[in-house]
Amino acid sequence: MKIALALVKKELLQIIRDPSSLVIALVMPVILLFIYTYGINMDSSIIKIGIENEDTNPEINTLIDSFNQNKYVEAELYYSREKMYEDIVRSKIKGILVIPSDFSRKLASAQEAQLQLITDGSEINQVNYTQSYVSTITTQWLYTSSFSNMAIRPMINVTSRVWYNQELDGRRVLVPSSLAVTMTLIGILLTALVIAREREKGTMEALLSTRVKPIHIVVGKYVPYFIVGMTSLSLSVFVMITFLGIPFRGSFLVLFIVSSLFLFTCLGAGLLISSGLKNQLLASIASIITGYLPALMLSGLIFPIKSMPVFIQWFTRILPPRYYVDFVRSEFLSGTVPEIVLANSAYLLILGLFLATLVYKNTARRLHA
Repeated sequence: MKIALALVKKELLQIIRDPSSLVIALVMPVILLFIYTYGINMDSSIIKIGIENEDTNPEINTLIDSFNQNKYVEAELYYSREKMYEDIVRSKIKGILVIPSDFSRKLASAQEAQLQLITDGSEINQVNYTQSYVSTITTQWLYTSSFSNMAIRPMINVTSRVWYNQELDGRRVLVPSSLAVTMTLIGILLTALVIAREREKGTMEALLSTRVKPIHIVVGKYVPYFIVGMTSLSLSVFVMITFLGIPFRGSFLVLFIVSSLFLFTCLGAGLLISSGLKNQLLASIASIITGYLPALMLSGLIFPIKSMPVFIQWFTRILPPRYYVDFVRSEFLSGTVPEIVLANSAYLLILGLFLATLVYKNTARRLHA
């Protein structure tokens, strides 16, 4: 125990004396939180469209006013289609709405009236938003205009009710989920450089002449970075709730227990990389490929897993960030759900113990090689 505690103390002193470790552990998580809060916006933004009105009926002006009154659309009236084409090519506007000259006449005679919508296909999400906005605004205008008697009203009216995130604020989903990226960077990136750095400096070979055993090394690496990771988590949660206004509806105790299991898994992955590679550069590249990129791209943080190919969906089942993102979203938005907590915790615990066993065996083999 004295040997293990001595190694823990030595590792903590190295972390404190290493500015890069402190930046990654304490400064970078806060920076990432502000980036995910203010720099990344998954919500629909204001879309600029151009409108060319060829219909002389004064009633059509109310349709144009409906676009200007919508908070998600910024409409500009054009009198030259060539000018609209030029602006959409230069990305000044994202869509073109053409109202034909016979639009009101067909509506008055109960005929099918068509509008032409041209969108910029370089940004798929904005295309979907543009089509949805134009369709919704036009339909609402039709039911309130003088042509409302000619409109075919739906037989079923749907009233939507949103649970957990009534304001549809994407920050409340994205920012808590970013903890998976933060914990992965601390758990894998920092620890992936530990043993590799000692091999480069030659301090690992010096352990061969001491009474240090593999279990001492493993404990001496796990405990300090576990403390650093949980400190970073506490700071991140405090900043999110206090300064960024992200609501929290779960249990802090459950949050820290499951987060500790996720961190335990990440530490195992990082130390496994570090014990298998002798070069810090290779270890850092391996940690980014196996840790950071899956946490960002394949965890459901940004891209829904259900929209991925079936093979990728099955592949994400072995990735720890997927289970942590699922848990932390539930914990912040809807509260503690026992089924989600138990299922995700069980996988993280099993994987963490498996990785810890591999780290111990690999360290023992390297130490006695």
